[in-house]
Amino acid sequence: MPSIEIESPFTVSISCTKPALQQVWPAATDISPEHMALAALRHEIDQIDDDLLALFERRLAIAARVGQAKDAPAGPHVKLRPDREQAVLARMLDRARPDNREAVGSLWRQIVGWGLARQGRIKVQVWSPVEPTRAFDGARLRFGAAADMRAVRDPQAALAWAAEGHGVAVLAVNADDAWWTGLRREWSMLSVFDGFGGETPTALAVGRIDPAALPTGRRVIVDAGGDAGDGGGIRRRGLATHHGWTLSLTDANLPVGGDEGCVGAIG
Repeated sequence: MPSIEIESPFTVSISCTKPALQQVWPAATDISPEHMALAALRHEIDQIDDDLLALFERRLAIAARVGQAKDAPAGPHVKLRPDREQAVLARMLDRARPDNREAVGSLWRQIVGWGLARQGRIKVQVWSPVEPTRAFDGARLRFGAAADMRAVRDPQAALAWAAEGHGVAVLAVNADDAWWTGLRREWSMLSVFDGFGGETPTALAVGRIDPAALPTGRRVIVDAGGDAGDGGGIRRRGLATHHGWTLSLTDANLPVGGDEGCVGAIG
């Protein structure tokens, strides 16, 4: 408080004593245990991210070398190994905890896709006049963000493009163009290697795939007049029909290009 001194009737002096100023910083003990635990967890995540980055870049470098390896498809085939991708994904899903498998499956599709991109970006043409977003999303999930994808309006042009080895085509079934009949005729060099839309596929992926690299799973059949009740001894699930032709799936282990009309496989 200021003090007042009266020295004479005419002189008044006022003096003020200022308190010392102190700068107060929060002590370490003022940080809550919750904040300290959060900081430690974030630091641990940063370290894991560093490890993941180093391993991912190492994987990309090795993937680039795989494209030049002797066991990689050569000649007119696209650089896809559906059998190898299937094995890698199955191994990871088997090792993952059940509640993490969906996340692991999605992550590994991206990892494999970027590895393939080091051998040349996969180009994908998608034709689906009904529910195009569903087919496009299924293809994106399958081939990853690294794939160069675009929607097209002409399935026959997409087949011709794929037959020349430029990339793969994802084409809807049960649409206004029974393109799949051509897999037994003018597009016999193409093979079905995946399906989208659930247990009963609504779209199929085709490309110039090395027959030895097709996935293990249901075989795709295109034949004239056959169906699940034809008495031929092969159980089939019909997908589409057109002017006496039938597109179907079977669990029978059929050779591609054989008399049964097998045109590929779906893992």
